[in-house]
Amino acid sequence: MTYNEKCSNYHFRKTHMEQLNLITNFLRIKDKNITITDEYDMGTHLELHGHLDYTAPKCPKCKGQMAKYDYQKTSKIPYLETAGYPLLIRLRKRRFKCKDCGKMAVAETPLVKKNHQISVAVNQKIA
Repeated sequence: MTYNEKCSNYHFRKTHMEQLNLITNFLRIKDKNITITDEYDMGTHLELHGHLDYTAPKCPKCKGQMAKYDYQKTSKIPYLETAGYPLLIRLRKRRFKCKDCGKMAVAETPLVKKNHQISVAVNQKIA
């Protein structure tokens, strides 16, 4: 790969990431731990793919240090309608495992209540 091709590829990635950050700002997703990686127009709806990741917290059970483990199955989170299309966020959440007691925990976000898969914004619109 030549230098010009590398520069062109880098510029594309940088521009693409700036657009994805613009999307999160536009949708008012304030959680800085959510990283949007791709966006797709599925014809009937729009999809954003991303992941939720942050540094490992303390264990809620034994207060020991947890470590990053893996990602859980992708959550399908319905979000508010955008440009006349329903929006679906496919979010991979980081799992953590305690080094001492082995307890597992999943990364949390204010976008969705704990143990729920419908966004807070959609719940507020329904209520």
